Amino acid sequence: MAIIPKIPSEEKLIHDWVIRQVEHKHSSLYNEIRTNPGEEQLCEFEGFFPDVILGSYGQVVQIIEVETEATIDEKRSEYWKALSELSVQLILLVPAKSKTHVTDLCWKCGLAGKVKIGTFEVSIRI
Repeated sequence: MAIIPKIPSEEKLIHDWVIRQVEHKHSSLYNEIRTNPGEEQLCEFEGFFPDVILGSYGQVVQIIEVETEATIDEKRSEYWKALSELSVQLILLVPAKSKTHVTDLCWKCGLAGKVKIGTFEVSIRI
């Protein structure tokens, strides 16, 4: 069984909020959406617990791993590599300003053609 890499406590709120937004956005496209917010291990897929598991009619189609600025590094890319070797498409959802860094890490560890990279931005106006 795979171990979920730790998310720094100061970024858990953003991480989990993005997971909920992904779940809401994809609810009309997929009839089975399972999530593992924070460090919860509620929904397993092939020995791993990705943040979001998207499926329809009993078949998993994609998995999504949400990253925050603090979780993006070479050690984390090893986890992405393990997820990319599963039987479905892996999508990395990263902060918009980190996309170039994540793309570089993916090239470095041979994931460039194996994963899709999406971005998110959190904007708070006061």
